[in-house]
Amino acid sequence: MRTLLPRTAMDRIVSDRPAADRTGTGRSVPARRIGVVLSAAALVALALTGCSASASSSCVQPGDASTLVRSSASPTESTGSFPKPLHADSLQKSTIKAGSGDQITAGQPVVITLGIFNGLNGKALSSPESGLISASTSGSTIPGVQKALLCSRVGSRIAVTGTVGQILGSQQQSGLPASTTVVAVTNVTKAFLARANGAPRPAQPGMPTVVLAPNGQPGIKIPSHDAPTALKTAVLKQGSGAVIKKNESVVVNYTAVAWSAPDTVASSSWSDGSAAIWPESDGSVPTTVSKQLTGQQVGSQLIIVTPGSNATAYVVDILGIAK
Repeated sequence: MRTLLPRTAMDRIVSDRPAADRTGTGRSVPARRIGVVLSAAALVALALTGCSASASSSCVQPGDASTLVRSSASPTESTGSFPKPLHADSLQKSTIKAGSGDQITAGQPVVITLGIFNGLNGKALSSPESGLISASTSGSTIPGVQKALLCSRVGSRIAVTGTVGQILGSQQQSGLPASTTVVAVTNVTKAFLARANGAPRPAQPGMPTVVLAPNGQPGIKIPSHDAPTALKTAVLKQGSGAVIKKNESVVVNYTAVAWSAPDTVASSSWSDGSAAIWPESDGSVPTTVSKQLTGQQVGSQLIIVTPGSNATAYVVDILGIAK
């Protein structure tokens, strides 16, 4: 499984080349992330299926354009057909095939397969791509896709129509005018937890203090004392899901704050707008940190503190196993 990443250029892909481990040991981190090549298209929309009255304002609604899209693709493909030219100046979404799984909520990492097409001539803007992205009304990775996932159900195939700007956002460099209509056909194959849902555990003396926002995003307060001289790990929430085995790829949300810069977030999947898969392919997380997940359970939240001059505190939500 791969993580769909934000791009400033649509043809940039995170490759499967191993990256150097930041622990300085010379070991490499197995590659697990790739990007989707989206040359000009967009997505947006939300499944009307399963939306309650109270949630309907968050669901992208069907429209004249999205209802014209047809697809009989298998779950591993995303192809579509529609009358050409197709015009849509607002985000629209129609459910081609209703899934029977759980309804997707804000913050959930979701595995999708998608294909994107030029609404003017029907040409595919990329080959169908599969990957992981988080559902969100304010996502920055591929904002239309992230918004479209909300209110949809796992197992659904949805047709999303809108403009390049609406679906790919301001960062897109597709070469098409931002007002060009695009069509996205998306298969929703799996969803993970949006946040750690385990039972809270008592705080450990000497460890950084963690405060959670309403959506589960952690804030980390570094203590005034010196950084630890040895790696430390504590369970903040005890999950009850599957046990993580050695070398398994794990879907996580995390925030990292360095001891030397306590008022600055060093890195965060929450800020990036999409969950991560550990081990990281780009080496952004030391293997000494990702290995601490072995033996833990899905639904748990950990705090992991690395020692030394580059001491860093990581708060990690274990959302699922990437398989």
